Amino acid sequence: MKKITLLSLLFIPLFSSNVTYLNNIRESVGLNTLQENTSLKDAAQAHAKYLLNNHINSHYENATHPYFVGKTPSSRVLKFGYPTKDVKENISTNAKTDKESIDTLLSAIYHRFVFLDFHIDQVGIGIEKDNKNKDIKSAYVYDMGLSSIAKLCQEDFLTLEGEVYMQNICKDDMKYIPKTTYKKAKDSIAKTNPKMILFPNVDATNVPTAFFDEKPNPMPGYKVSGYPISASLNPYYFKNIRLKKFRLYNNKGRMVRAKLFKYSNDPNKRLKPYEFAIIPLQRLDYDSDYSAYVEIITNKGKVKKRWKFHTKKFDKPLYIITKQYTNINTTKQSIILYIKPRNRKDIIKNLHFKGQISLSFIDLNTIKVSDIKTDAVVYVGNKTIKIKKIN
Repeated sequence: MKKITLLSLLFIPLFSSNVTYLNNIRESVGLNTLQENTSLKDAAQAHAKYLLNNHINSHYENATHPYFVGKTPSSRVLKFGYPTKDVKENISTNAKTDKESIDTLLSAIYHRFVFLDFHIDQVGIGIEKDNKNKDIKSAYVYDMGLSSIAKLCQEDFLTLEGEVYMQNICKDDMKYIPKTTYKKAKDSIAKTNPKMILFPNVDATNVPTAFFDEKPNPMPGYKVSGYPISASLNPYYFKNIRLKKFRLYNNKGRMVRAKLFKYSNDPNKRLKPYEFAIIPLQRLDYDSDYSAYVEIITNKGKVKKRWKFHTKKFDKPLYIITKQYTNINTTKQSIILYIKPRNRKDIIKNLHFKGQISLSFIDLNTIKVSDIKTDAVVYVGNKTIKIKKIN
C-alpha cells in the first residue's frame, strides 16, 4: 500500500467534483464556498505535474528539474497571472481519489486549518496521476487565495503622510498598499463567516478514527494516533484569545488522553493564536460516540462549546483483531478486519493471504476482505486470521 503523504504551507454550478466536495465540507461548518480561479488552477496543475514527474513531494521547486515553474507557491501563481503572492497551498500525494485526497488532508491539523481558513474565497486544484510511477502515483495540489486582496494589487494608491503601508504582497515588490485597506480586504470574507469553527462538526457522523502522517509532523515518534479534534475562533470577532480547556470524552464519559496543540506550544510554529487542536494518543473506536468540550477566554468574555460526534460505521461485519490467532466464521462475501494497534508505531507492514479472497486497505490498520468464496487465511505481521466460509 502506498503511503499518502501531505504538506502544508503558509456553490457555483460547473465546479469540478473536487471543488464541490471541498465546498461541501466548508459549507457543513458554516464557511463560505470557494470559487474556482483559472490562474490558481493553472499554477496548481503545473506544480502537480512537476511533483509527479520528479517523484518528489514538496512545496518548493528546483530550477534544475524538469517542468520547473517557480520556486515557491507565490512565484508560481504570479507566473500564471494571479495578482497577489498572498496564497496558501495544500499538497497530498498517492491518494487514489479526489475525496480521499481531501479527507486525508483534513485528518491532519495543519492542512485542515488551511482548508477551513476564514480568509479565502478562491481555489485552483491541480491533479496528475500515473500508475506506472514507483514512488508517487498521484499528486494533488490546492492553491487558495482571497479575491479582495488580488484586486488590491490591480489598483494604485497614493502615498500619504502618516499612513502605514504594506509591500511585498503583489508581483511588484515595491507596490504600496495602505495597511488599513489591506485589513479591510482581508476582513471582507472573514466577517461573513461563523465566529467559531469546530471539526468534526456538531453531530457529525462517519468521522474517521485515526491520524497517521503529516509534514511537518505534529506527533514525532507516532506512526498512528487518534483523529484530531479542532476548534478555531474567527479573528474578525475576537482578540486576546487564550485557551482554558480542551477535552475529549468517550461514550462512557471518560476523558481520552490527548496531546494539546496551540500557538504557544506548536512544535512546528504553524498554528495561529486562534487555532487549537487535540490529537488522541490512541486511535478512536469505530462506531462510537464521543463528546468534546472547549473553553476559550477572549476580549469578549468566555467562549465555550460542548458537542458530540460519531465515528465511522461499516456496512460490513467488523472484526477487531487483538490476538495472535483469530478464527472467524462468516456467511458474508465481505468483512472488515481492524488490526488494533498495540502501540504508537503499530501499523500494518507485512500482509499476505491464502485462499480465494481479495484484500484492500481502508487505512494502515484496517483491511477489507472481499470475494470470500472459500476458507482463507490472512497473515498480518505476527497475527494469523483464519476465515471459514459458511454457505
